[in-house]
Amino acid sequence: MLVVFATPHENPFPVHLEKGKECRYADMLLLLAGVGKRSAERLELALDRNGTVTKVVEYGGAAAVSGAEIGALYTVRCLFNRAGIVEGSLPTVPGLAPAAAVCAESLYRGEGFSWGAAMGLPLLYTMETAFLYGVCRRCQIPFSSIRLATDDGQGDTPRQYRQVLGEHREQAANILLSFSEVFHL
Repeated sequence: MLVVFATPHENPFPVHLEKGKECRYADMLLLLAGVGKRSAERLELALDRNGTVTKVVEYGGAAAVSGAEIGALYTVRCLFNRAGIVEGSLPTVPGLAPAAAVCAESLYRGEGFSWGAAMGLPLLYTMETAFLYGVCRRCQIPFSSIRLATDDGQGDTPRQYRQVLGEHREQAANILLSFSEVFHL
């Protein structure tokens, strides 16, 4: 299993990651892929170098758009673009509450998505998920996304993002480790 993080703060394991370079930890490969479209390029290169990867899991923070509780972990079930059009459907991670995600390459600044409340699921905002999903879909590798709602896109979001990720570091590590037992390299 390959676990992808956008930023160093999202990595819950006691290893240093360099952007674009895979690192083995336990039964996983870890990849610091970066933000936005560049994350997809780095994931694609990592998959090319590691042809035995059977599952990709993304873990990271996400802005809570509607119905999401800051500090809660979610498994992303469906992806939407800014207009509310479905971009993809993902397998969920057992034991985590499902959510939808709206994906775009720009930072979320707290703007509303009128269609978000009609989802019936919490709505999160991410900058990488759709791009990573696209790579895995082209490569025919299962992809799941685990997201921690860290902020609402307003106020001092960098500080809140780091703080919430830090508070849930051990929980995230345990979930990823237990999930990796099912998917070996």
